[in-house]
Amino acid sequence: MRRFLIDAVDYLRGLASGFARGWSRFFFLPADPTPLGLIRVAVGLLGFWSLFVIGLDLHAYLGSQGWSDATNAYEAMPPFGWSLWFFVPDPMLRAAWLASLGVFALMTLGLFSRTTSVLAWVVIVSTVRRIPIALFGFDQILSTLALYLAASGASGQAVSLDRFLKRYREARLNAAIVRPKGARVVSPDAPGRPGATVSANLGLRLIQLHLAFIYGMAGLAKLQGPSWWTGMALWGTMTAGEFAWLDFTRLAAWPMVLNVLTHGSLALEIAYPILVWFGATRPLMIAGAVLLHLGIALVSPGLAEFGLAMIAANLAFVSGRWLRGLATGREDEQPAVRVLFDGACPRCRASMALLTAADPDHVVEPIDLTAVDVKAVHPSLTPEACMRAMHVVERSGKVKAGYDAVVRVGSWLPLFRPLAIVGALPGVANVGRIVYDRVASSRPRDAACTDDVCGLHPPVSPAGPSSQGRDSSATEGRARDLSPRR
Repeated sequence: MRRFLIDAVDYLRGLASGFARGWSRFFFLPADPTPLGLIRVAVGLLGFWSLFVIGLDLHAYLGSQGWSDATNAYEAMPPFGWSLWFFVPDPMLRAAWLASLGVFALMTLGLFSRTTSVLAWVVIVSTVRRIPIALFGFDQILSTLALYLAASGASGQAVSLDRFLKRYREARLNAAIVRPKGARVVSPDAPGRPGATVSANLGLRLIQLHLAFIYGMAGLAKLQGPSWWTGMALWGTMTAGEFAWLDFTRLAAWPMVLNVLTHGSLALEIAYPILVWFGATRPLMIAGAVLLHLGIALVSPGLAEFGLAMIAANLAFVSGRWLRGLATGREDEQPAVRVLFDGACPRCRASMALLTAADPDHVVEPIDLTAVDVKAVHPSLTPEACMRAMHVVERSGKVKAGYDAVVRVGSWLPLFRPLAIVGALPGVANVGRIVYDRVASSRPRDAACTDDVCGLHPPVSPAGPSSQGRDSSATEGRARDLSPRR
C-alpha cells in the first residue's frame, strides 16, 4: 500500500510538472511576430472598409434618429455594455467617423501600433453595440482579432512603419559615424528579421485557440441538421435567391458532387481543431479553410468580408519565415543584390539607410565603394563608373546602374515594391533616368572631388587665356559646394 501511494504521488507530481512545462512552452515560448503583423494589416483594411461603407449613410446607421434608435440600442446592450457613439452628437458624427477611419489607416500602416490597435478595437466594439441590427459574423470575428492584437501589444513588431522608422533611425546614426580607414556602415543594429517575442506568441496562441474553437463548434452544430447528414445542405444555400448570385441549378444533375462538397466541408470543420496542431497536416487544414471560405464567398458574395477575416485569422498558424520568403526569397539565397554606393556622399548614405531599414531578410548588401576594390565585386566594374552612379550586382551576375539600379533594388524590398513597379513603367523610367543623372552629378560629398576617379567635375571651358581664370574660379567654387556643410 505504501509503495502504491508513493508511486501515485510521484505520478501526480510528474504530471503536474509536465503540464507546467507544456503550458509554459505553449504560451510563453518566443515566436516570430510576422504573422501577427499581417493579421494586423488585414484587420485594419477590413475595419476601414466596413466603417467606410457605414459612412455612405452615416446618420441612418449612427444618428440618434437613424434606423437603430439610440435609446432602444442603449437599452438592448448587455450589462456593462458601452459604445462611444452614444456620446457623439449628430453634428459631430462625420468628424468622429473620419477620425475613426484615420485610426484604421494608422493601424494598417503599423504606425503607433500599440495605441491604434487598442483604439481600433474600441471603434469596432462601439460600432457593433450602436447598430445591433447590422451585427454579423464578420463583425464578431473582426472584433475578436482586434481584441487579441490590442491585448498582446505585439502587432507592430513586424510589417509595420513603427519598426521601419526605428531601423531607419538606427541606420542614420550608424551612417553618421566616421570609421578610420573603414567602410561606412549604413545598416541598423537590429537584424532584418524581426526577433521572436513572448508577446507575439501570446497573441498568436489566443487567435489559434479561438479559431480552433470556432471551426469545431461550427462543425458539431451542423451535425444537428439532417441536410448535413444527407449531403444536400450546400444545395439549399446555392439555390437560395437572397444569397446566391450565380445559377447553380446545373449541379442538380451531379448529386455526388454536392455530397462531396457538403460532407467535405463538414469533415474539415470537425477535424480542424485537432489536425491543425500537427505539422504534417497543418498545411492541409489551412488550405482547406481557405478554399472553404473562397467557395462561400463565390456562392454568397455578402459573406466575402467574413471569409477574408477568417483567412486572415488562419495566418496565425503559418510560419513567419515562410511568409517572409514569399516576398524576399529563400534565406539561403540572400543577399540577393549587392549595392555599391558612395560612402563619402551624405545623400547616398541616407538613401542606403532607407533601403536597409526596409530590408526584412538581408536581401540587400550595401558596399561602400570608397573602401573596396570594385573589380573584386564584379570584373566589369570600374571606379569611375561606380562613382558616377550607383551600381547593383545580382547573384546571377547581372549589373545595373543609375536609375535602373534603384528600381531593381526597390523591386526586392516589399515596402518599396509598388514604387518600383510604377518606376519601371515606360515614360516614368525615362523621366527618372534624367532626374537621377542630374541629382547624382550634383550630389554633395564630405570632401571635394579633385581626382579623375570622382567624375563630378564641372564642364571645362574651351582653352584660352581668358578662360583659365574662369575655369579656376569655377573649380574652386565647385570644391566649396562639395565641402562638408556646417
